[in-house]
Amino acid sequence: MTAAGTFGAQASDYRSFRPRWPAEVLARVLACVPEPRRRAVDLGAGTGLATELLLPHFASVVAVEPDARMSGQMNRAPGLRVVTQRAEDALFEPGSLDLVTTANAFHWMEGERVCELVHGWLRPGGLYAVFRYDPPHAGRGALAPVLDLEWKRWHEHVHPRLEDPDYTRRTVAASRLGVRMDVVRIANPLPLTLAELVGFSRSTSYGGSYARSQPDPEAYWADFEERVLADAGSGPFTLDFHMELLLAPRVD
Repeated sequence: MTAAGTFGAQASDYRSFRPRWPAEVLARVLACVPEPRRRAVDLGAGTGLATELLLPHFASVVAVEPDARMSGQMNRAPGLRVVTQRAEDALFEPGSLDLVTTANAFHWMEGERVCELVHGWLRPGGLYAVFRYDPPHAGRGALAPVLDLEWKRWHEHVHPRLEDPDYTRRTVAASRLGVRMDVVRIANPLPLTLAELVGFSRSTSYGGSYARSQPDPEAYWADFEERVLADAGSGPFTLDFHMELLLAPRVD
């Protein structure tokens, strides 16, 4: 179930083509963390797309990421410390954190253990914010049958928890952090150019893994791009990155 080593081969694609988090996510999180905001930790930080949102608002931010190839893509900044390890192995002082976040990574983790650790790390009233988007689909239009074919090819490489959309909510709700957990759904349709569509597909665990199982991964992606262009055009294509945001404060 570990993500360590899963994304590193496509870290550059991940950094370039993963969609940025909507401003509403950060606004809702910060509304639950009153000032002074001293210390935040981002678990499963990847290339830092969520980590970097926190930097202007906290005195210090720690990014915990098991794959050094992923964290190597982060923009280093004052106040940021990067720790190369799994969330399950991280060590922070009890009651020392104002905020812990996990963005699109909880399903890779031992969720029960992570929730118990986070509960101990947070100060009373501190917040665990877990957010993710569903694997996007094309909806209607000429792109839909093209992506449907790829989903069938990629399916054996899909992490089982990606097909269990309630895993994150269910696990956090069952923990000590679930006492006053709030669930927020955020519509997030995004237009992608053809290059962005291919780049996002390359960045996924399942798309990347499938491509690497082929004799020539780059030839596969070139063929995928040609088929999309021939059947659906050059875009932009609107994909639904519908979001779930869990706001789980420590309540003692």
